[in-house]
Amino acid sequence: MAIVRLRSADLKQALETGALSLHYQPQVEIKTGKLAGVEAFVRWPHAVHGMLGPSDILPIVEQAGLHIEFDRWVIGAICRQAKKWNTERVPVPIVAANVWRETLRRPDALRLIDALAETGVDPRTIELECPRGSTVDPELTKTLVAIQALGVRLASEEYVTRARPRWFLSFNTLKIPYPVSRDHVANGDAIRAVVAEAERFEARVVADSVESAEQEEALASLGVEIVQGYLYGPEVTPAELRTLITRQGASPA
Repeated sequence: MAIVRLRSADLKQALETGALSLHYQPQVEIKTGKLAGVEAFVRWPHAVHGMLGPSDILPIVEQAGLHIEFDRWVIGAICRQAKKWNTERVPVPIVAANVWRETLRRPDALRLIDALAETGVDPRTIELECPRGSTVDPELTKTLVAIQALGVRLASEEYVTRARPRWFLSFNTLKIPYPVSRDHVANGDAIRAVVAEAERFEARVVADSVESAEQEEALASLGVEIVQGYLYGPEVTPAELRTLITRQGASPA
């Protein structure tokens, strides 16, 4: 397998020129099969290396210190896409994306969500998947509380480690990450604890990386209601997602 060597200058140019794109992985309600939301994943159609994914792109973001530029582009892109889906009456209730710790720790961190005002998107349709440490880091917590006050949803996978937020921070979605979702038998108690915590403040629980009907059934028996993963397919383009929803007659959960 060839090693892909990328230059940070190329990624910076791609961000500035809008050369990147986002694909979306469905989050599906187990009982009904309805679309509960999507999570965004970056793609880069590179002239030399072909289509590149997060495993190629994110290390360059880290090495080059492009966290804020990258996050602003991603959040802007999901806001525009969510607004477009709403205008076209495509039923995608929540659009989620990860954000870097480095972005949230900046003094101007709230500029991350300038796209809310620029696009006029309903902030309740946007969800930020928070970096690890958000439950205990005072600086991250302060920023996230301010973002949530504007109506933006927050998600965390830290509850599976029994971490709990301080001060006034709460989460709208609790994630069951890989490999916890894969090793659900060994992690049954931890998953049940996350479900119980979610019920306490009416958050949703989403299990990640679900690849088989048997795994989905086992997670459902532990109280999980929403899954995402290759069981329902890989990440797709906005056009492909619209076709998928139309073909399946999906509606928002």
